[in-house]
Amino acid sequence: MKATDLGTIPTTPDILGRDGAYSALFQGYSVWLYGDTFLAKPNAENRRLISDSWSYITDLNAQNGITGFEERLDPVGAPAMILTETPAEQTFNQAHNGNPCQQQPCGARWALWPSSIVTDPASNHALVFYMVVYAQPGSFNFQGMGESVALWQEFQQQPQRPTFTPPIVPNHPDLMFNENEPAFGTATIISDGMLYVYGCGTPSNGSDKGCRLARVDPSQVQNRNAWAFYAGNENWSSQDADAVSLFTGGNIMSVAWNGYLRCYVAVYSPPLSQNVMLRTSPSPEGPWSAGIAAFVAMQPVSGNVYDAHAHSEYDASGGKTIYVTYSRMTGAFTSEVRLVSVELEVAGGE
Repeated sequence: MKATDLGTIPTTPDILGRDGAYSALFQGYSVWLYGDTFLAKPNAENRRLISDSWSYITDLNAQNGITGFEERLDPVGAPAMILTETPAEQTFNQAHNGNPCQQQPCGARWALWPSSIVTDPASNHALVFYMVVYAQPGSFNFQGMGESVALWQEFQQQPQRPTFTPPIVPNHPDLMFNENEPAFGTATIISDGMLYVYGCGTPSNGSDKGCRLARVDPSQVQNRNAWAFYAGNENWSSQDADAVSLFTGGNIMSVAWNGYLRCYVAVYSPPLSQNVMLRTSPSPEGPWSAGIAAFVAMQPVSGNVYDAHAHSEYDASGGKTIYVTYSRMTGAFTSEVRLVSVELEVAGGE
């Protein structure tokens, strides 16, 4: 296996740093979704920290890096969010924004962190998984409330968060899974017309990185009763509590079919490590191989790499070369997303 660092994913000067960088091909564009995004100047709501942002590009050749990304902008020219806050979330965030703010604690906020994105070829709609998070000032001082999925029908519009009546999760009518259930949306694939959704860990348990699996018809993705959960030994259950851990992965991960290896490939960074790992499997539910180190990520100024994953729309040479990103802190409020090409090898072969 050969890994080559291709540099950073470029941003506009208005962006000081962001992480995540899930992507998918949607209606002719490679769409990239990011989490917390630090801005060099205030946006239209006088914020310099937004919980998500996005960019897009039509060039799918990453051999020499990826340049030419475009951003959708807000009325003052700042990067726009991909997921829309509810009126209640927006009011709360405005009241706690600024120093001094209108309400204590200053800096508290509701955040919408994108998880994986996948396009359903049958409908040509994208499904954007996300987590609702309550964050307070201080490092790692946040709590995930649960996961859901937004429907993105047209590229020129925004994804639409669902509303469940009655709510599945109290006080959060858009959520499908609560903080004590697996964080479904860590990785997603569509195979033989079915949507497979991995959930690695639970929001309320930071030490749990076990990856569970669910499946559902993409057209029924916002119908919780239509979901089935892999319970092991080729059995599927209607209860998420029956879901078994397939392997230990990461909070952010990709899973995709690789035509060169003729199997599914998972890419992730394990907790408290600079290694970027691969696992392979003949089917979405496994059996999954042991982890194989693809490369060692560049050391960040602080913390560890936590969001390595691949971008299958850029696979080259039939999947022999895949492209992986990860983010690294470069300063107190600055970071970068780096791109690495990984040339795969079949076991005992090329």
